[in-house]
Amino acid sequence: MSLRALRTLTLIARKGSFAAAAGHLHLTQSAVSLQMKNLEEELGVELFDRTGRSPRLNAAGRLAVERAEEILALMDSLRADLDPAGAVGGVLVLGVIPTALTGPVPRVLARLKERHPQLQLRIRSGISDRLAPLVEDGELDAALISEPPYAPPPHCQWRPYDEEPFYVVGPRHVPARDERDLSEQLPFVRFDKTAWTGALVEGQLMARGVRPPDVMELDSLEAVLSLVEQGLGFGIAPFNAARLGAARQRFSLRPFGEPQLKRRIGLYERRRHPRRGLTDQLLEELVGECLLK
Repeated sequence: MSLRALRTLTLIARKGSFAAAAGHLHLTQSAVSLQMKNLEEELGVELFDRTGRSPRLNAAGRLAVERAEEILALMDSLRADLDPAGAVGGVLVLGVIPTALTGPVPRVLARLKERHPQLQLRIRSGISDRLAPLVEDGELDAALISEPPYAPPPHCQWRPYDEEPFYVVGPRHVPARDERDLSEQLPFVRFDKTAWTGALVEGQLMARGVRPPDVMELDSLEAVLSLVEQGLGFGIAPFNAARLGAARQRFSLRPFGEPQLKRRIGLYERRRHPRRGLTDQLLEELVGECLLK
């Protein structure tokens, strides 16, 4: 049985179609279809219902996907265990949102590296909604991201380790009671409202009946804060404990929302992957460092 075919099967389940899986694998749809036909012949059972416009997994196919994920996770784990550097060698590929890199994460990663000298760390920075699909597709071992606004797919899980309260952020010399006051004085510098954090803020603004008239929209929280610091507008941003003290020195801050809006930060990963022991250690250390005990 081809491991390649099993990986293709699990990818079809995640992407939802032969065409999407083929595009991800840089193959033709006919090549993916042939792989699945060969796999069905080897297993002696049809895995897809082909009566509609496009093949859909049937009950046997869904069971085969579950077993394929178990087999692939075991093979990946075996490769890690047979690595000359040992089970704690090799590479941990981790996605991290930029704000988390200013908190305890670098310190915890340094301790993990000290504990496992043969381990190589590869860090990919990005916003939560761009890192999550990379975890789901197996391109990242795990990611430190904000809480997904949807239920993770069955093969993934998200576990929290910290909370970040939101604040209305104004220039240091412009005191204000809340976002209504500031919106009368300054343009609103918004974080991308299609991103998870931006959508969270937008929902709260709508619930409070606040419609800032002038808006600048950016895809980086740090860029938002840079413009606010120069007096070009006001923003709404989350701060972890490590960042909050410094932010009070740079900005005029007021809690946002009643009760104050918060986002949770956690570890997102597939339920089975060869670096699960390391990510469990990482999460345990982060919980010990942060607010969630």
